[in-house]
Amino acid sequence: MEFVEVLSGRCDTLRRIDRFCETTKLVSGILSNGSRAGVCDPALLESMLFSPGRRRLVVDSRLAGGELVRHHEKARQTEIRVYGGVLRHMLVFDARYAVVPLDELSLHAGALVLRPPLVGPCGQFFGVLWSESRPLGGGPGRGACLKGRQRQVADLLVEGATDHQVANRLGLSSRTVRTIVSELHDRFGTTSRMALGFRLGRVTKRV
Repeated sequence: MEFVEVLSGRCDTLRRIDRFCETTKLVSGILSNGSRAGVCDPALLESMLFSPGRRRLVVDSRLAGGELVRHHEKARQTEIRVYGGVLRHMLVFDARYAVVPLDELSLHAGALVLRPPLVGPCGQFFGVLWSESRPLGGGPGRGACLKGRQRQVADLLVEGATDHQVANRLGLSSRTVRTIVSELHDRFGTTSRMALGFRLGRVTKRV
């Protein structure tokens, strides 16, 4: 099986995205309006908001207003966060496929379809952006101060300790450490150890 497939043009790309959306339980998408007004394809936005399954979207501040907010009120199972920096389109489907447009903001030039093992880094990158973004219409997100055991575990994870090493140093069971790590994933909205470590590093430096 080839790890990379090239899709030619907007129509082929949208058809493949729709097909993936219909068979995917979780879609993780990065969408941007960039510096050009209206550059986010309306058909792409509709697929991301109203397709079956659960969806998590990271969007830039330009896309976060107006039309997206109105659509979001009708879109169930869709979580949206806003990232303050520069973004480019990227979609990850159940960690099985990733779609990356050849043009950083448009579908007209076509796209690349990536398969494992190339999908993994895309999912990790999305996790980092997700943890660094704020909820649409909300405050600064989940990065509140850590206290007690969560703070102790977080400090050791940032140092690169494994769950087993954390358990030994804190006198906890491995099961307790895994539970705390799971709580940290939930708190920061991360799905990979890399994304969690990045997010914890930012938080522990500030506290």
